[in-house]
Amino acid sequence: MDSLQKTAVYLLFLSIFSSASHGQFATFKCSDVKTEYNKTAAISCISNTKITNLTVKRCENCNKQNSCSQTIINTFAGNYSSEEGRIWLVLKHNISEVHIQAVKATDQGGYKWYLYSDTGENQGCTTLEITDPEIEPSLTMNGRKLACLSPLGHRQRQIHWFDGHGNNLTGSASLVSEEAEDGLTSLTSTLHEKPILAASEYCCTVLFDVHTKRNKTKCLSAHKAVADYLHFTSAITSDPEIPKEHVATILVLLFLVLCCFAAVLYYKHRQRAMARGNVADIIRNLLPILRQYEKAEENAPNQEV
Repeated sequence: MDSLQKTAVYLLFLSIFSSASHGQFATFKCSDVKTEYNKTAAISCISNTKITNLTVKRCENCNKQNSCSQTIINTFAGNYSSEEGRIWLVLKHNISEVHIQAVKATDQGGYKWYLYSDTGENQGCTTLEITDPEIEPSLTMNGRKLACLSPLGHRQRQIHWFDGHGNNLTGSASLVSEEAEDGLTSLTSTLHEKPILAASEYCCTVLFDVHTKRNKTKCLSAHKAVADYLHFTSAITSDPEIPKEHVATILVLLFLVLCCFAAVLYYKHRQRAMARGNVADIIRNLLPILRQYEKAEENAPNQEV
C-alpha cells in the first residue's frame, strides 16, 4: 500500500513538474534586424509551441525602461496592422512576423513582444536598425566659396573637408542642417578657406558611420572651379550672339524701313515744291497789276496840274 502511495505521489510530482515546465515557452527567440532605408523589414519571433495571441509595442530603446508606449499590433483587440497597412502581422503557428514596408528613420528602435499560447506566455525585445541612405554628395562652387550638399541621411552623419594633400579643412567650414522627410536631414557645408581656393584640389567627405567609417567622397579641382565660374559669369554678362539665319531677315526689314522713310521724304519734298510753284504763279500774276497801279499813281498828279 505504501508503495502504491509512493508511486501515486511520484506520478503526481511528474505531472506537476511537466505542467510547470510547459507553462511558458520552452524556447523563445527574437532576432535583431538591420535593413536599408525605404526597404521592407521583417521582425520575427519563434516559439516551440503554437502562438495564439500577441502584442507588439514600439520602444525608444530595448534597454530603456518605460520607453515602450506605442502599440502597433494587438491581436486581442483584432489589430493585425497599423499605419494604414504599412505595418502588418503574419502569424503562422509558432512563427510571428511583423513586416514594415518602406522603413523610415523613425521606425528605428526597439520592438517589445508579448507572446501568448495555451500553455503560457513570454516576452522579449528586438531592435530594428535602419542604415543610412548613402547618397553621394554634390560639390559646387558658390561665388567664391565651395559648397558640399548631402541631400538625405541620418542626423549622426558628418561632413569633412580635405585639400589635395590630405590636410583637414573642416574647421574652416560652416554647416547648415535642414529637416527632410521621414526624420532625416539635409546637410550643406560651405568652405571658407583663406586665401580662397589656394589648394589645387578640394574634397568633401560624408561620413555615414563613425564606427565602420563608411563614407562617400566628392572632389573638385580648384582651378577648374574658378575657370567654370568665370566662364559662367562671362556668359551671363556678354551679349547674346544672333543666329546667322536671322541676319538676312533683319537686313531685309531694315532695307524696307529705309525705303519707306525715303518715300515719305520724297512725298513731303514734292508737296513743298508744289507749294512754292503756286506762290510763284501768284506773284507773276500780281506783278502786272502792281505795275499798272504804280503808273496810275504817277499819272494822278499830272492830271491835277
